[in-house]
Amino acid sequence: MYHRVAEESCDPWGLCVSPAAFADQMAVLAKYRAAVDLTAFSSGEGYSKSGASIAVTFDDAYVDNLTAALPIIEKYEIPITIFAVSQTLGRRREFWWDALTRAILESATLPVSLTLKLGEDVREFAIDDRPEDRALAQNWVADEDGPRTDREKLYVELWNAIVLLPPEAQDLVTDEILLWAGASLKGPESRYPATREELSGHAGHPLLHIGSHTRTHRSLPDLSLAEQAEEIEGGHRDLEETIGARIDRFSYPFGRLNSSAKKLVEALGVDVACTSAVSAATSTMDRLALPRLQSVERDEEAFTRWLQDEHHLLLRVGR
Repeated sequence: MYHRVAEESCDPWGLCVSPAAFADQMAVLAKYRAAVDLTAFSSGEGYSKSGASIAVTFDDAYVDNLTAALPIIEKYEIPITIFAVSQTLGRRREFWWDALTRAILESATLPVSLTLKLGEDVREFAIDDRPEDRALAQNWVADEDGPRTDREKLYVELWNAIVLLPPEAQDLVTDEILLWAGASLKGPESRYPATREELSGHAGHPLLHIGSHTRTHRSLPDLSLAEQAEEIEGGHRDLEETIGARIDRFSYPFGRLNSSAKKLVEALGVDVACTSAVSAATSTMDRLALPRLQSVERDEEAFTRWLQDEHHLLLRVGR
Protein backbone atom coordinates (compact mmCIF):
# COMPACT_ATOMS: atom_id res chain seq x y z
CA MET A 1 0.00 0.00 0.00
CA TYR A 2 1.27 3.41 -1.05
CA HIS A 3 -0.26 6.87 -0.99
CA ARG A 4 2.29 9.26 -2.47
CA VAL A 5 5.55 9.19 -4.38
CA ALA A 6 6.99 12.42 -3.05
CA GLU A 7 9.31 13.92 -0.45
CA GLU A 8 7.94 15.89 2.51
CA SER A 9 9.79 17.26 5.53
CA CYS A 10 6.96 16.20 7.84
CA ASP A 11 5.03 12.99 7.23
CA PRO A 12 3.45 11.68 10.48
CA TRP A 13 1.55 8.82 8.84
CA GLY A 14 4.35 7.69 6.52
CA LEU A 15 2.31 8.48 3.41
CA CYS A 16 5.30 9.49 1.27
CA VAL A 17 7.93 7.35 -0.42
CA SER A 18 10.55 9.30 -2.39
CA PRO A 19 10.83 8.69 -6.15
CA ALA A 20 14.29 7.16 -5.63
CA ALA A 21 13.06 4.71 -2.97
CA PHE A 22 9.94 3.86 -4.99
CA ALA A 23 12.13 3.06 -7.99
CA ASP A 24 14.30 0.83 -5.79
CA GLN A 25 11.22 -1.00 -4.51
CA MET A 26 9.76 -1.52 -7.98
CA ALA A 27 13.16 -2.81 -9.12
CA VAL A 28 12.92 -5.50 -6.42
CA LEU A 29 9.49 -6.60 -7.60
CA ALA A 30 10.74 -6.69 -11.18
CA LYS A 31 13.84 -8.66 -10.20
CA TYR A 32 11.71 -11.34 -8.51
CA ARG A 33 8.99 -11.12 -11.18
CA ALA A 34 6.58 -10.77 -8.30
CA ALA A 35 4.22 -7.99 -9.43
CA VAL A 36 0.65 -9.03 -10.18
CA ASP A 37 -2.61 -7.17 -10.62
CA LEU A 38 -4.66 -6.91 -7.43
CA THR A 39 -7.45 -9.13 -8.80
CA ALA A 40 -5.03 -12.07 -8.72
CA PHE A 41 -6.00 -12.24 -5.04
CA SER A 42 -9.70 -12.63 -5.81
CA SER A 43 -9.03 -16.30 -6.60
CA GLY A 44 -6.28 -18.76 -5.75
CA GLU A 45 -4.04 -17.41 -8.50
CA GLY A 46 -2.15 -14.91 -6.35
CA TYR A 47 -1.22 -17.21 -3.48
CA SER A 48 1.86 -19.40 -3.07
CA LYS A 49 3.98 -20.73 -0.21
CA SER A 50 6.89 -18.57 -1.35
CA GLY A 51 4.81 -15.38 -1.22
CA ALA A 52 6.00 -14.58 -4.72
CA SER A 53 2.99 -12.49 -5.79
CA ILE A 54 2.68 -8.85 -4.72
CA ALA A 55 0.14 -6.25 -5.87
CA VAL A 56 0.91 -2.52 -5.70
CA THR A 57 -1.90 -0.17 -4.67
CA PHE A 58 -2.24 3.57 -4.10
CA ASP A 59 -4.94 5.15 -1.92
CA ASP A 60 -6.50 8.59 -2.52
CA ALA A 61 -5.31 9.31 -6.12
CA TYR A 62 -2.82 12.07 -5.37
CA VAL A 63 -1.62 13.73 -8.57
CA ASP A 64 1.92 12.42 -7.99
CA ASN A 65 0.60 8.89 -8.56
CA LEU A 66 0.44 9.88 -12.22
CA THR A 67 3.32 12.33 -12.49
CA ALA A 68 5.94 10.58 -10.33
CA ALA A 69 4.88 6.92 -9.88
CA LEU A 70 3.61 6.15 -13.37
CA PRO A 71 6.94 6.63 -15.23
CA ILE A 72 8.60 4.28 -12.73
CA ILE A 73 5.98 1.57 -13.02
CA GLU A 74 6.20 1.86 -16.81
CA LYS A 75 9.97 1.36 -16.64
CA TYR A 76 9.61 -1.83 -14.56
CA GLU A 77 6.27 -2.94 -16.07
CA ILE A 78 4.51 -3.13 -12.69
CA PRO A 79 0.68 -3.14 -12.65
CA ILE A 80 -0.81 -0.79 -10.06
CA THR A 81 -4.24 0.06 -8.68
CA ILE A 82 -5.15 3.64 -7.79
CA PHE A 83 -8.11 3.89 -5.41
CA ALA A 84 -9.77 7.24 -6.08
CA VAL A 85 -12.09 9.32 -3.88
CA SER A 86 -14.60 10.41 -6.49
CA GLN A 87 -15.68 13.82 -5.14
CA THR A 88 -12.14 14.96 -4.33
CA LEU A 89 -10.91 14.55 -7.92
CA GLY A 90 -10.08 18.01 -9.25
CA ARG A 91 -10.40 19.78 -5.89
CA ARG A 92 -7.91 22.61 -5.67
CA ARG A 93 -7.05 22.05 -2.04
CA GLU A 94 -5.23 19.48 0.08
CA PHE A 95 -6.88 16.59 1.80
CA TRP A 96 -7.78 17.73 5.32
CA TRP A 97 -5.14 15.51 6.99
CA ASP A 98 -2.39 17.15 4.92
CA ALA A 99 -3.66 20.63 5.75
CA LEU A 100 -3.73 19.68 9.45
CA THR A 101 -0.12 18.53 9.23
CA ARG A 102 0.87 21.83 7.64
CA ALA A 103 -0.97 23.89 10.27
CA ILE A 104 0.00 22.05 13.45
CA LEU A 105 3.31 20.34 12.72
CA GLU A 106 4.93 22.58 10.09
CA SER A 107 4.05 26.09 11.32
CA ALA A 108 6.96 28.07 12.79
CA THR A 109 5.10 28.94 16.00
CA LEU A 110 1.67 28.24 17.41
CA PRO A 111 -0.52 30.48 19.62
CA VAL A 112 -0.87 29.42 23.25
CA SER A 113 -4.56 28.47 23.03
CA LEU A 114 -7.18 27.33 20.55
CA THR A 115 -10.97 27.35 20.89
CA LEU A 116 -12.73 25.35 18.22
CA LYS A 117 -16.25 24.12 17.52
CA LEU A 118 -16.04 20.47 16.54
CA GLY A 119 -19.47 19.12 15.66
CA GLU A 120 -21.75 19.92 18.58
CA ASP A 121 -18.89 20.45 21.02
CA VAL A 122 -16.76 23.50 21.73
CA ARG A 123 -13.24 22.37 22.61
CA GLU A 124 -10.46 24.39 24.19
CA PHE A 125 -6.80 23.48 23.82
CA ALA A 126 -3.76 24.91 25.60
CA ILE A 127 -0.39 24.66 23.85
CA ASP A 128 3.06 24.99 25.36
CA ASP A 129 4.99 25.29 22.09
CA ARG A 130 8.74 25.01 22.57
CA PRO A 131 11.22 26.04 19.84
CA GLU A 132 12.50 22.49 19.39
CA ASP A 133 9.04 20.90 18.99
CA ARG A 134 8.72 21.74 15.31
CA ALA A 135 12.01 20.01 14.56
CA LEU A 136 10.97 16.98 16.63
CA ALA A 137 7.81 16.62 14.54
CA GLN A 138 9.85 16.13 11.37
CA ASN A 139 10.76 12.59 12.45
CA TRP A 140 7.54 11.71 14.27
CA VAL A 141 5.69 8.54 13.23
CA ALA A 142 2.24 9.03 14.71
CA ASP A 143 1.01 5.45 14.78
CA GLU A 144 4.26 4.09 16.22
CA ASP A 145 5.64 6.70 18.62
CA GLY A 146 2.55 8.27 20.14
CA PRO A 147 2.45 12.05 20.78
CA ARG A 148 5.41 13.46 22.71
CA THR A 149 4.87 17.23 22.57
CA ASP A 150 1.89 19.57 22.79
CA ARG A 151 2.02 20.00 19.02
CA GLU A 152 1.80 16.28 18.47
CA LYS A 153 -0.91 15.83 21.13
CA LEU A 154 -2.96 18.63 19.52
CA TYR A 155 -2.50 17.07 16.09
CA VAL A 156 -3.80 13.68 17.27
CA GLU A 157 -6.76 15.17 19.14
CA LEU A 158 -7.78 17.29 16.17
CA TRP A 159 -7.30 14.42 13.71
CA ASN A 160 -9.51 12.13 15.79
CA ALA A 161 -12.22 14.80 15.96
CA ILE A 162 -12.10 15.96 12.33
CA VAL A 163 -12.27 12.42 10.92
CA LEU A 164 -15.82 12.13 12.32
CA LEU A 165 -17.12 15.33 10.71
CA PRO A 166 -18.96 15.57 7.36
CA PRO A 167 -16.85 16.89 4.45
CA GLU A 168 -18.13 20.47 4.51
CA ALA A 169 -17.42 20.76 8.24
CA GLN A 170 -13.98 19.22 7.74
CA ASP A 171 -13.12 21.97 5.26
CA LEU A 172 -14.43 24.76 7.50
CA VAL A 173 -12.65 23.52 10.62
CA THR A 174 -9.41 22.91 8.75
CA ASP A 175 -9.48 26.44 7.31
CA GLU A 176 -10.09 27.84 10.79
CA ILE A 177 -7.09 25.92 12.14
CA LEU A 178 -4.87 27.09 9.27
CA LEU A 179 -5.79 30.73 9.95
CA TRP A 180 -5.22 30.27 13.69
CA ALA A 181 -1.76 28.82 12.99
CA GLY A 182 -0.88 31.66 10.62
CA ALA A 183 -0.65 29.29 7.65
CA SER A 184 -1.91 29.94 4.13
CA LEU A 185 -5.29 28.50 3.21
CA LYS A 186 -3.79 27.37 -0.08
CA GLY A 187 -1.55 24.36 0.25
CA PRO A 188 1.10 23.15 -2.21
CA GLU A 189 -0.42 21.91 -5.47
CA SER A 190 1.90 18.90 -5.30
CA ARG A 191 -0.36 17.60 -2.49
CA TYR A 192 -3.57 17.90 -4.50
CA PRO A 193 -5.58 14.96 -5.80
CA ALA A 194 -5.60 14.27 -9.54
CA THR A 195 -8.39 15.72 -11.67
CA ARG A 196 -11.13 13.69 -13.31
CA GLU A 197 -9.59 14.43 -16.69
CA GLU A 198 -6.15 13.25 -15.56
CA LEU A 199 -7.56 10.03 -14.13
CA SER A 200 -9.90 9.23 -17.02
CA GLY A 201 -7.10 10.01 -19.48
CA HIS A 202 -5.14 7.10 -18.02
CA ALA A 203 -8.09 4.73 -17.65
CA GLY A 204 -7.01 2.66 -20.63
CA HIS A 205 -3.39 2.36 -19.54
CA PRO A 206 -2.37 -1.33 -19.59
CA LEU A 207 -0.58 -1.10 -16.21
CA LEU A 208 -2.97 1.22 -14.36
CA HIS A 209 -6.25 0.07 -12.85
CA ILE A 210 -8.71 2.32 -11.03
CA GLY A 211 -10.62 1.34 -7.92
CA SER A 212 -13.21 3.02 -5.73
CA HIS A 213 -12.30 4.63 -2.39
CA THR A 214 -15.79 6.07 -1.64
CA ARG A 215 -17.22 9.46 -2.49
CA THR A 216 -15.60 11.71 0.14
CA HIS A 217 -13.32 9.45 2.25
CA ARG A 218 -15.44 9.29 5.40
CA SER A 219 -14.90 6.79 8.22
CA LEU A 220 -17.52 4.20 7.27
CA PRO A 221 -18.16 2.54 10.68
CA ASP A 222 -19.08 5.97 12.10
CA LEU A 223 -21.88 6.52 9.55
CA SER A 224 -25.50 5.46 9.35
CA LEU A 225 -26.45 2.79 6.82
CA ALA A 226 -27.86 5.46 4.48
CA GLU A 227 -24.65 7.50 4.73
CA GLN A 228 -22.56 4.40 4.09
CA ALA A 229 -24.60 3.67 0.96
CA GLU A 230 -24.12 7.23 -0.27
CA GLU A 231 -20.36 6.95 0.20
CA ILE A 232 -19.88 3.43 -1.17
CA GLU A 233 -22.47 3.22 -3.93
CA GLY A 234 -22.24 6.90 -4.86
CA GLY A 235 -18.46 6.91 -5.14
CA HIS A 236 -18.50 3.71 -7.18
CA ARG A 237 -21.09 5.09 -9.57
CA ASP A 238 -19.21 8.39 -9.91
CA LEU A 239 -15.99 6.63 -10.90
CA GLU A 240 -17.64 4.29 -13.38
CA GLU A 241 -19.14 7.35 -15.08
CA THR A 242 -15.76 9.11 -14.99
CA ILE A 243 -13.78 6.33 -16.65
CA GLY A 244 -16.61 4.81 -18.69
CA ALA A 245 -15.92 1.27 -17.48
CA ARG A 246 -16.73 -1.19 -14.71
CA ILE A 247 -14.88 -0.75 -11.40
CA ASP A 248 -13.92 -4.16 -10.01
CA ARG A 249 -12.00 -3.21 -6.83
CA PHE A 250 -12.54 -1.16 -3.66
CA SER A 251 -10.55 0.20 -0.70
CA TYR A 252 -12.05 1.17 2.67
CA PRO A 253 -11.08 4.72 3.79
CA PHE A 254 -8.61 4.58 6.71
CA GLY A 255 -8.92 0.80 6.34
CA ARG A 256 -12.06 0.96 8.50
CA LEU A 257 -15.11 -1.23 7.92
CA ASN A 258 -17.98 -2.95 9.69
CA SER A 259 -20.44 -5.62 8.61
CA SER A 260 -22.91 -3.20 6.98
CA ALA A 261 -20.18 -1.46 4.97
CA LYS A 262 -18.84 -4.81 3.80
CA LYS A 263 -22.31 -5.92 2.70
CA LEU A 264 -22.69 -2.76 0.63
CA VAL A 265 -19.31 -3.38 -0.98
CA GLU A 266 -20.29 -6.98 -1.68
CA ALA A 267 -23.45 -5.76 -3.42
CA LEU A 268 -21.28 -3.77 -5.85
CA GLY A 269 -20.04 -7.05 -7.28
CA VAL A 270 -16.36 -6.13 -6.98
CA ASP A 271 -13.72 -8.85 -7.15
CA VAL A 272 -11.60 -7.65 -4.24
CA ALA A 273 -11.65 -5.01 -1.46
CA CYS A 274 -8.75 -3.85 0.71
CA THR A 275 -8.36 -2.78 4.31
CA SER A 276 -5.25 -1.38 6.00
CA ALA A 277 -4.78 -4.30 8.38
CA VAL A 278 -1.07 -5.08 8.56
CA SER A 279 -0.51 -8.58 7.22
CA ALA A 280 0.34 -10.47 4.08
CA ALA A 281 -2.78 -11.87 2.40
CA THR A 282 -3.39 -15.62 2.56
CA SER A 283 -5.73 -17.85 0.59
CA THR A 284 -8.10 -18.33 3.55
CA MET A 285 -8.83 -14.62 3.96
CA ASP A 286 -12.02 -12.80 2.98
CA ARG A 287 -11.53 -11.35 -0.52
CA LEU A 288 -13.61 -8.32 0.49
CA ALA A 289 -11.44 -7.49 3.53
CA LEU A 290 -7.87 -8.19 2.46
CA PRO A 291 -4.98 -6.76 4.50
CA ARG A 292 -2.12 -4.73 3.03
CA LEU A 293 1.42 -3.82 4.01
CA GLN A 294 2.15 -0.08 3.94
CA SER A 295 5.49 0.53 2.29
CA VAL A 296 7.61 3.38 3.62
CA GLU A 297 10.97 4.91 2.70
CA ARG A 298 13.38 1.98 2.17
CA ASP A 299 16.13 1.31 -0.33
CA GLU A 300 16.34 -1.88 -2.39
CA GLU A 301 18.17 -3.94 0.23
CA ALA A 302 16.00 -2.84 3.16
CA PHE A 303 12.80 -3.35 1.15
CA THR A 304 13.84 -6.90 0.27
CA ARG A 305 14.68 -7.70 3.90
CA TRP A 306 11.37 -6.22 5.07
CA LEU A 307 9.38 -8.42 2.70
CA GLN A 308 11.39 -11.57 3.30
CA ASP A 309 12.29 -11.44 6.98
CA GLU A 310 9.29 -9.66 8.47
CA HIS A 311 6.48 -10.89 6.22
CA HIS A 312 7.83 -14.10 4.63
CA LEU A 313 7.32 -12.88 1.09
CA LEU A 314 9.63 -13.33 -1.91
CA LEU A 315 11.20 -16.32 -0.20
CA ARG A 316 14.02 -18.05 -1.99
CA VAL A 317 13.59 -21.60 -3.22
CA GLY A 318 14.28 -24.08 -0.45
CA ARG A 319 14.03 -21.46 2.31
